[in-house]
Amino acid sequence: MRSSIILISTLATAVMGANSTDSAYTLPAGFNIGLVKPGEPSTWCSAQRNTCPDICQKGTKLNSCDASTLQFTCVCSDGSIPDVTPYLQTVPFYVCQSTYGQCIDAHPDDAEGQRACKKAAVCGSKNASETTTTASSSSTMASSTVAMATATESSSSETSSVAPASTTTNAAVALGDLTQYSTGLMAGLMFLAARMVL
Repeated sequence: MRSSIILISTLATAVMGANSTDSAYTLPAGFNIGLVKPGEPSTWCSAQRNTCPDICQKGTKLNSCDASTLQFTCVCSDGSIPDVTPYLQTVPFYVCQSTYGQCIDAHPDDAEGQRACKKAAVCGSKNASETTTTASSSSTMASSTVAMATATESSSSETSSVAPASTTTNAAVALGDLTQYSTGLMAGLMFLAARMVL
């Protein structure tokens, strides 16, 4: 029981530590970079550098990642530092997935410990490139329905009058949100399956 409490607090610290997006990022307490396969940190950094511009949407001022330490910087062109934690293919996402795998490996015959690992692992599930695509396609659809509708709300493309295109847009946006969750779920399941095979 005591080990489960320590495990849960360690994983909670890991999740909280993953919220940092500047060069002061620290690896969570439950994460051991020595257990990561050679070459994976380099892949993680490459994905981080590719995802940062999608999250910022209007360009980046700083975008770097050091594979030996997993320290990264993502600063948008307007100077803001986005929270990259909710997104797939970021250092916090990969560290979270790896921390979960390491936690499961540390509890091979402990169902309670594995449940605690699963409960504490809250990894990003949003796809930054889908967010950019959805936003641009929603604004295009909204501008094409202006002639049929009297008012358009830009954030969700809803109209105040009856417009068939508006209903389609809302369904597409809702479906887009579901695919973001399914992508994260699928990535998590694939990671777990790979861990079980290895």
